[in-house]
Order: sequence, then structure tokens, then C-alpha cells
Amino acid sequence: MPKSQSVTDSVSKALSALVLLDTYESLRISDIGRELNIPISTAHRLLNILRSHGFADQDPVTRRYRLGTKAVSLGGRRTKERSLPLTARPHLEQLGAEVNETVNLIILDGPDALFLDGVESRQSVRVATRTGSRIPAYAAAGGKMMLAYLPSSSVRARFPQGLTKITDHTISSLEELELELSDIKEVGYALNLGEHLVDVRAIAVPVTGPQNTPIAALTVAGPVTRWDRFQLIELAPHLARVARRISDELSESVEA
Repeated sequence: MPKSQSVTDSVSKALSALVLLDTYESLRISDIGRELNIPISTAHRLLNILRSHGFADQDPVTRRYRLGTKAVSLGGRRTKERSLPLTARPHLEQLGAEVNETVNLIILDGPDALFLDGVESRQSVRVATRTGSRIPAYAAAGGKMMLAYLPSSSVRARFPQGLTKITDHTISSLEELELELSDIKEVGYALNLGEHLVDVRAIAVPVTGPQNTPIAALTVAGPVTRWDRFQLIELAPHLARVARRISDELSESVEA
């Protein structure tokens, strides 16, 4: 490979790593390697370079990487942009402790539900956190919650090839999805009853931003052995109150 091409590729990967650190509150080196499709050794080298120039930091305890002070200062207004995961985190931890199940913060990214942050249950049988992972939005409670507030044309545009049936419980047609999204918007919560993993149940409610527009979904997920539809629905009011507290704090931070 010509030297100029090698330099270009290295710069491109370094910039891509910065974009990842800008997207998530923190990442493991394995997350960065997977997302950029590069070996762990290459990811280490990139992060060491970014750290040496102040563009990345590493937590000495968790060993996870986050955006460095230099990048934050260059970003100018980035503090407000990062306010969602930073504001939500204490509430995720408290909610996780209260329900003793895994809690996630999810946003919509194209056709996917993107797991922005999460707190894992401490029970021996539990649902693992999936921070940084993506699954089809129509197969996730949080994804369906966000899709419910989009126009039908926008929902259909995200799935031009239709819906892939992942389990026996997965919604398999756009028509069926639209009917469920209509119900979700009316009741204010969304359920996932084994639609991505057959032994997992979840519920989601919206976290809203300006003009009361949903910007994320707050979810609780647990194994089928502990949760059924009715137990999840009983949890909805409490989940909605937590989401409202997050929304209120976000609103206060923007006004400040």
C-alpha cells in the first residue's frame, strides 16, 4: 500500500474513533475495534495517539475510553449534546436498583434501536446490558416506542426490504407494525414479548425533549421467568415518572 494511502487510512480510522467517542459516553477497546472493524492492537494504537493529544481519556478503574478534554473544548456546545446520557445515568442506576432488573436508554438510529447506556441487573439470571449494540427497532420495546412517533411514511422508509422475522413472536409485516405503533402512541408504553430474544421481556416509555418530542426510550428488561405482559404493564406508571424526571432535568439544563 502506498505511504500516502496508509496515512489517509490511519487518519480516517482516528476520526472514526473520535466520532464513536462522541456518540457514546464511554466504550471498551473491544467495542471500538468491533465498530471500526479493526484488530484490537490497532484500536489500542489509535486510542493511545488520541490520548497523547488530549482527544481521548481512559477511566483508570473501568478501563473504558471517553472523549478527552481537548475534543470537548473544540466541540464548543457539545456539553448540551451529551446531556442526555449524563443526565439519565443516575436515574438509570436508581431505577435498576428499585426494580432489580436491567435498565437501558435507547435511541433510534435509522432502522435500528441503538443502546446508548444501561445498568445491568445483579440477579443471577438476568438480561445483559447491550451498550453500543443495535437491533432492529421493530423488535425492541425502545425501538417501537420511538417509531410510534414517526409518520407512517418515515417508518416504511426505514425498512424498504420489509421486516425480518427473528423469533416466532416478531412482527413480520409493516401493516402489523403500524397497527401496534398506533396502540403504543395511545397507551404511552411499548412492550417486547420475546420479539428479539425469545426468553426476554421488556417495556419502554419515551424520554422527551423540546416541544415534548421523544428523543429516547427508557426500558426495563428481564427474563420471561419473572415477567409477563401484565406485570410489565403494572410497571409502566413508575417507569414513566422516571422518564419524566430525566426529561425535566434535560429541559432545565438547556434553559440554563
